[in-house]
Amino acid sequence: MILLIALFLSAAAVSPSTAARDEAYFHFSLGLQARLVGDGETALSEYRKAEKLSPGDGAVHTEIAKLFREAGRFEDALAEAREAVRLSSEDAEAHLVLAQLLRIGADSPEALRLAAREYEAAVRLDPGDGGSLQALAAIYGQLGESRDAIRALDRYLQLAPGDFEAQLQIGGHYLVVGDADRAAAALKTALELRPESPRAFQSLGDVYARAEQNDQAILHYRKALELDADNVYVRLKLGETLFRARRHKEAVAEADQVLEADPRNAFALELKGRSLRDLKQLDAATEVADKLLARDPRDLKARYLKVTVLEARRDFEAAATALEAILERDRTGEDKAEGGNNDRVFLVHLGYAYQQLQRHAEAAEAYGRAAALAPEPDAALLGHRIDALMQAGDLERAGREIRSARERLPSDPDLAGLQATILREQGDLPGAFAIVEKLRADSPADVDVLVQVAAFYQKAKRHKEAEEALRQALARDPKSLRVLFLLGASLERQGLHDEAEAIFRQALQVQPDFPPALNYLGYMNADRGVRLEESHALLEKAVALDPENGAYLDSLGWALYRLNRLEQAEAVLRKAVAKQPKAAVVLDHLADTLQRRGEVQQALALWRQALEGEDEDGELDRDKVERKIRDTRSAIDGQNKPRE
Repeated sequence: MILLIALFLSAAAVSPSTAARDEAYFHFSLGLQARLVGDGETALSEYRKAEKLSPGDGAVHTEIAKLFREAGRFEDALAEAREAVRLSSEDAEAHLVLAQLLRIGADSPEALRLAAREYEAAVRLDPGDGGSLQALAAIYGQLGESRDAIRALDRYLQLAPGDFEAQLQIGGHYLVVGDADRAAAALKTALELRPESPRAFQSLGDVYARAEQNDQAILHYRKALELDADNVYVRLKLGETLFRARRHKEAVAEADQVLEADPRNAFALELKGRSLRDLKQLDAATEVADKLLARDPRDLKARYLKVTVLEARRDFEAAATALEAILERDRTGEDKAEGGNNDRVFLVHLGYAYQQLQRHAEAAEAYGRAAALAPEPDAALLGHRIDALMQAGDLERAGREIRSARERLPSDPDLAGLQATILREQGDLPGAFAIVEKLRADSPADVDVLVQVAAFYQKAKRHKEAEEALRQALARDPKSLRVLFLLGASLERQGLHDEAEAIFRQALQVQPDFPPALNYLGYMNADRGVRLEESHALLEKAVALDPENGAYLDSLGWALYRLNRLEQAEAVLRKAVAKQPKAAVVLDHLADTLQRRGEVQQALALWRQALEGEDEDGELDRDKVERKIRDTRSAIDGQNKPRE
């Protein structure tokens, strides 16, 4: 009250009459006393008397605004507060009351910004006003303006460094703006202030999760759950982080914890479904997806989960059908921008499914639709479309579109490599090699560029040049699984099996459960007839990691054949043929197995199918297959020849 009276006297000092000023002060004091005892009617009457005696006094209007606010007369309070600020623009209290009223009635971002402007004025006039700084931070947080919120909280924390809530808040805002170091520092300070705070541990977990420091995020989320075991949000965040860290069994366990208390929790079900899918427990993943769809057939996340499970099964026909239905969905109530982003993802998956089904023209159309939805030119989508056109046999159109794409994105190495491949297919070898060598010359130390160069040379069956580029890439990134795998394949295609084996083993040291290396090494050695038991073990592991992969099943079946375990070999190879019914090499392997088991007629039929099958990389030894057909036919004829 002493401060209010002082403010009143300061404003009243400009009035023409000392007697009037004294009388105004008297009525102002009576108004303050009446308000304090809850007599609003008397308080207003006394304030009005003071206003008449001292009409230029903003402090009177500030007090009337407070009185109206308490009485619920919001519009009247706002009018008085605005008049107070007009009359006393350098009065922090006037700005504060107006700010509070504007914030109470704020129904739009613009209204919140008006309130913030008044709080800023109050703080300018009274830098020690911590309450206004906290209010400012809250408003800027509501507006999503984290940098301004940080500025307000930083000033507040200079006044109150031990405020736990403020440390939590500023840490959260630093996380939003991407400053993980400052976020972590603030949250660690919060933990020092309250060492047993689950919220602080959770927030630190969020910081580490955003920075992709998964182990630290998991550690802090688990600590938060030790302190607050029923926090569903934290448990789901922990589950998501475990999923990203490829710790899928643990992710399932966290999802099950949530589902035990709430069996219909959609977030937990979806997390469990994704984790089961990546664990290759595809029947269980399908069951989860179906549960979600039974609850809400329009649930896009559930429909997408079902698609990815179908893809994991290599059931691309069903996946394509599901994706086509998703793209024809009812979009009522759907955010247009979000819907466009979702459609881009769905179209990429549809394009991939069409390619697996050899429907390359339709794949090109799907990729083109996806590219049209991208906010800016997307090299990957353009490349997928052009590659599909090339596979569809439309080299002329592919050539036109790659030239256009390269004009838009001239520095993209993938597009450059694709253009070189198209030129090679069109017979322009000098042009193709010129692009590849310029690519290497422009970026001699870029691993991605070197991989593109190597991929081009491998497709051109110039494996020595591919090996050279890959060894340069490996020198720059010795743990790149992509480089190691391609280098091993290049060496194997040159017949350098021991060197290839060493490279594949190096890849498996980097990642022991890397299915492509397990499969390639296992198959290579099985085909050579060396280290057969180890090859079988490697291939069993590859199939366990990806049980629906037809190529891996074929490799395992071939290893069993080499081990003379023919019954098992036939069973596995039949599964492989079911997955890849037109794959020439797979048909040949099953035919060999059946021939050895005495099923010669079936073997002959399968060898003939192999000669008509798909063999993009030229792996099938056609002369050998034709010889096997002739020899088997001759043997049958010899058996059927009548005795003299």
